[in-house]
Amino acid sequence: MEKVLNQAELLAEAILESEEYIAMRLAEQAAMKDEKATQLIAAYTEKRQAVENLLAAGVLADANMDHGALAKAGEELENVEHAIDENEIITRMRQTNEAFTQMMKKVNSIIKFVVTGENDEEEHGCNGS
Repeated sequence: MEKVLNQAELLAEAILESEEYIAMRLAEQAAMKDEKATQLIAAYTEKRQAVENLLAAGVLADANMDHGALAKAGEELENVEHAIDENEIITRMRQTNEAFTQMMKKVNSIIKFVVTGENDEEEHGCNGS
């Protein structure tokens, strides 16, 4: 087991040294330092929570939901989402996060294939038969 743990530690260190991880962390730090980006993220969280609260209140009140308030909250959430989509710093953070996620999926897929002999394409019906 010690060999496996040592190899896992080496893999973790390689991940931390990868371009994808470094780019993701730098993009996250840039977003956290940018006042506009942090305001947008906070606004998104607030607006999403407002929509969720209205939906939950409607369910609890046996569908006597305030549809006008829900529509307004939904529109406000969409406006913040649009502003987030236009923010270059947040876009960069999302892109680098996606690149890191894709790398980790590949790593997990390789480990799964080596250990089980199964690959993700076979599970999705792309086994060639």
